[in-house]
Amino acid sequence: MDKQKMTAIVLALLCCLFMACGNPAGGSSGNQTNGGNTEDNNAGDNKAGDNNAGDNKTGDNNSGDNNAGDGNAGGNSGTEAKTGKVTFFNESSYQVVVHQDAFSGPVLLELTAGQSKTLDVRVSDNYGVGSTFSIEYLHRISDAFDTESGELIASGIDPNVQINFVVEEQKSYTKQIPQPQNLTFQQAFLKILNTASLQCELRYLGTVFKQSGNSNIPIAPGKTGVYKLEGVPDAGKLMQNYELVSTFESAAIPDFTVKKGFIYSFTYNGSSVVPTGEQTIVFK
Repeated sequence: MDKQKMTAIVLALLCCLFMACGNPAGGSSGNQTNGGNTEDNNAGDNKAGDNNAGDNKTGDNNSGDNNAGDGNAGGNSGTEAKTGKVTFFNESSYQVVVHQDAFSGPVLLELTAGQSKTLDVRVSDNYGVGSTFSIEYLHRISDAFDTESGELIASGIDPNVQINFVVEEQKSYTKQIPQPQNLTFQQAFLKILNTASLQCELRYLGTVFKQSGNSNIPIAPGKTGVYKLEGVPDAGKLMQNYELVSTFESAAIPDFTVKKGFIYSFTYNGSSVVPTGEQTIVFK
């Protein structure tokens, strides 16, 4: 009995050992394979890089197609000015300059006699008061001097010629510029006859001036030099420290008060400058 029991126990232990050695090997191999497949699925098809950084990344949707630059800074970056179309027709015999607002305002256009031009003008945004256009007439006074003085132009305004109306958006207007009835001239002129045997030039504290009509610097003997005086105040201006200079001599021009619309004449004889009169610019 004891021998038979021992044999049964040994056989039972061998069966248990055989089963224990076979099952772990099979189970381990199956888990490794499943683990390998899981790694492939996460690192490849469904990884965060492909889905988030690629197809649906913030850069494509926010910084590209729908960014603020495309919608706001691009298409709606600025508001276009509202304008109407105005045709100015110059019916006068003068060349004219059309100013926006006052006579000293910005220049919109220039027209020769009988010419017309159309341009876009900003709408009147002053609560129905309207827009103002001031007309400057360019008056030739060349016939007052000798033939070599060149073409001389005086700027004149007719205080009664200002065009005022309301400009509405996308509407068209035609405005006539009439012949002036009177002109107030905005400059004065200095006229110097050189009777000396040498040419001379006009200077002011060392500054040398060009003649207005022909842009020459020296006044040749026996010729007349003409200079336009700009920026004259309405009350007039005292002219001092002007002189005529030749090769060997210089002579001071006597002080004088200049007013708009006048021509002031002097004669230079080589040693002195003598005033010879003044005249108004004649409106014809």
